[in-house]
Amino acid sequence: MIECTLRPQEEYHNVLPGYNKKKKLGRYHGSNFNFKTFGTTHWVVGVYINVEHHKYLAEGLSEEDVVKGCIEHLNQPPPRKKYQKKKPQPLCGVLEELPLQYRLKKDDEGEYIEALLITDQRKNKQFWGAGGIGRVPRKRGRPRKDEK
Repeated sequence: MIECTLRPQEEYHNVLPGYNKKKKLGRYHGSNFNFKTFGTTHWVVGVYINVEHHKYLAEGLSEEDVVKGCIEHLNQPPPRKKYQKKKPQPLCGVLEELPLQYRLKKDDEGEYIEALLITDQRKNKQFWGAGGIGRVPRKRGRPRKDEK
């Protein structure tokens, strides 16, 4: 498991900085993806993961192992509060072990991973937007009077 956090993002990238002070941890992706459960039980989220990846790459881990370790860390639920009845859930839902895409990047805020992750929650308050509904089955039945 590799220690990492999600980098907060503004809702829109093209507005002036500081225009909207509200930030969330990622955004739902609106494109269609080609995997069986997309849009029915799994949705795609674009995130930036803060992690010092050069340190782990120097230890001999591959890029894929670093990303898997970060996702494993993000899937850990927060510690249970005292007298809490419900079992704690991970903040971002359960993320799939392998991302769809990832890139290791660096900017003035530090090193991070830009990734498209698969989650099992359609609407999560930690992310901008909501997951779309994927394949909708065609309606079959009697034709209407005006269609005859």
